[in-house]
Amino acid sequence: MKIAIVTGSASGIGAATALELSKRGWGVVINYSKSAEQAKKVAEKCSSAITVGADVGEDAGCRRLAQAALDQWGRIDALVNNAGTTKFVKHAELEGLSAEDFLRIYRVNVVAPFQMTRACAPALKQACSAVV
Repeated sequence: MKIAIVTGSASGIGAATALELSKRGWGVVINYSKSAEQAKKVAEKCSSAITVGADVGEDAGCRRLAQAALDQWGRIDALVNNAGTTKFVKHAELEGLSAEDFLRIYRVNVVAPFQMTRACAPALKQACSAVV
């Protein structure tokens, strides 16, 4: 069985991706940052899944996700960097977006995919070299 980590997979496109991978026989790591209950519901629809609460905006969360897959299955074959966040403010009311808000958006949307890739790289490299 191949294993995938799907960040931000408790709802939306991430949940749909995890469910599709599961239908195709993959084991999936369902990641959430806020809703353990939603993640659990997605995992219950999968044939082989675990849920892992982790903030991918933090490096430790990314490493915890990768380690959870390795602890459960001993491998990572794919990474879907799906997690994303935003805060809606009217263009005329930019004071509604603080520096903290902006940095949080940047961490999750830009830095997190790098951190997740770095955390999974050794296992992904091993999976790729097994194919060659």
